[in-house]
Amino acid sequence: MAFWGEVLLHVLLPRACLRCGEDLPFGNEGPLCAREVLAPPPEPACVRCGGQPGGGRSLCRACSGRLFACRLVRAACAHQGAAAALVHAFKFRGFRCAARAAGRAMSRGLARRPELAGFDGLVAVPLHPRREQARGYNQAELLGREVAAEAGLPLLDLLERRRGAGPAWRIGRDARRRELAGAFAVKNGLGERARGRRLLLIDDVCASATTLEECARALRAAGAKDVGGYVFTRAGG
Repeated sequence: MAFWGEVLLHVLLPRACLRCGEDLPFGNEGPLCAREVLAPPPEPACVRCGGQPGGGRSLCRACSGRLFACRLVRAACAHQGAAAALVHAFKFRGFRCAARAAGRAMSRGLARRPELAGFDGLVAVPLHPRREQARGYNQAELLGREVAAEAGLPLLDLLERRRGAGPAWRIGRDARRRELAGAFAVKNGLGERARGRRLLLIDDVCASATTLEECARALRAAGAKDVGGYVFTRAGG
């Protein structure tokens, strides 16, 4: 009876692919149809900015010789096609299932990223409280839960965003740096949980890595030994 109940529910309330809008066949829980493929980011890429390093180097010319709080940034997918559709769905349409699907894609990508091994815990990039209340969830936390389950690592609630509630993608890069400077901090009384640990920041999209860098600075100031970043999509280089 349960099977036929599911069939009836599928007929009455068919699920649609979040990108192409076509009905998903019975048994496909979505949120994407089988034709939609998550494109990987281009390789090889600078471990910090995602650009092309060239000459067998791990850093591009622009990043070489610079000191970053966030030592490396890696992405599971390129910000295009089906991956961009998932981001739009969980950021602007309230589809938590899209964030879970993205998190599973990030989990699968861990095995292809040996440079992401050896971290002690994951830290989701926080939203400003007003943004999180309006959205109903922090998408980076939803992503982090999926990655944590696959990696067997704790998802640590260490950071808070104290200012800069507006969507940063609407402003230019220089204005974004000014708005985010000092915007993140380790929560009061939780500094000991960061001290001496290697922590991997989790976020949905990375364009300039400014957000990850500011989060990493806060964690480093609390004594974190090493900080990296792992995002669902990389937008730009």
